[in-house]
Amino acid sequence: MIFVSQITGAGVVIAVLVLLMNGCTQPPTRQLEAAQKAVDDARTAGAETYAKNDFMKLEQEFAVAKDELAKQETVFSIFRSYADADEMLSTVVEYGGHVAAKASQNKEAAKTAALSMEQAAQHVVASAKGLMARAPTGKERAAVEAIKLDLTGLEAGLAAIHELIEKGDYLAAEVQARALKEKGVAVSAEIQNAIEKTTGKESRAHA
Repeated sequence: MIFVSQITGAGVVIAVLVLLMNGCTQPPTRQLEAAQKAVDDARTAGAETYAKNDFMKLEQEFAVAKDELAKQETVFSIFRSYADADEMLSTVVEYGGHVAAKASQNKEAAKTAALSMEQAAQHVVASAKGLMARAPTGKERAAVEAIKLDLTGLEAGLAAIHELIEKGDYLAAEVQARALKEKGVAVSAEIQNAIEKTTGKESRAHA
């Protein structure tokens, strides 16, 4: 009876150990997949560009969580605990949603700014072209021809900016549109200067 009792007791201990091993050694697979999806969704939302610092932090937190998972894999199964990794992955999932939302918001704001600056650049180029119609054709013609080349470049620049907007690269589009607008203002000033020179000469000739 004592022998049977010892066997039974040993069996219970083994059963408990098996249950403990099964309970402690199961990695949080679903949480890992959810965390990976959260990172991927943030990237798809444009977080690498429109929420850069937040996305870097998200990737770092995900890396730390995966390191914790890998660390537990090196521990003897009965002593493994995925509690910390599970908590870290849950944080990644939650933070990933925040980063994706922030990226979408920033991207929309960048789109609005890019479109606004594109319109401003278009207006400046149109004004420069309007001035060109009044440009002199006499001795200042050589200078005007050079300005025409500048105008051609500005128009090509507008096309490039629109292409960037179509691709969703709003930050680059705004930067280029701002630079083109400034260039357009300078070109208009050159044309106006050429017109005024010719007008001044004509006035003196009639005096």
